[in-house]
Amino acid sequence: MLRHFILYDGNEAKRIGVLLYNTKNKGFSMSIRDDIPLEDMPLSIELLVCKGVYTVGHEDTLRWVRSRICPPGRQNINSILKHIGLKEYDEFGILFHTKAVSDKDNVYMVEVDE
Repeated sequence: MLRHFILYDGNEAKRIGVLLYNTKNKGFSMSIRDDIPLEDMPLSIELLVCKGVYTVGHEDTLRWVRSRICPPGRQNINSILKHIGLKEYDEFGILFHTKAVSDKDNVYMVEVDE
């Protein structure tokens, strides 16, 4: 099953892209709008756009996801997982719980039916 999330810049609630997650193979991908000026992109997305990348494959999207969530080696990770209702470390589960919110920028995600 493919789950769709709209990525927004929280500063202006501006739609900046789409994150896709494939529940079968645990694959991530992302598409970034190409009509937003570089200077208006959140920093974590701007780094991809600087390279001319608007369609982001699994590896780069997973790297982006991992930059937004707590790492598996974090000292109190078991307490965190228990608090959010996960039995084991799962990148998507943590990202979904936090809505992709990070202290790096104002990006957040909202799931949509497609």
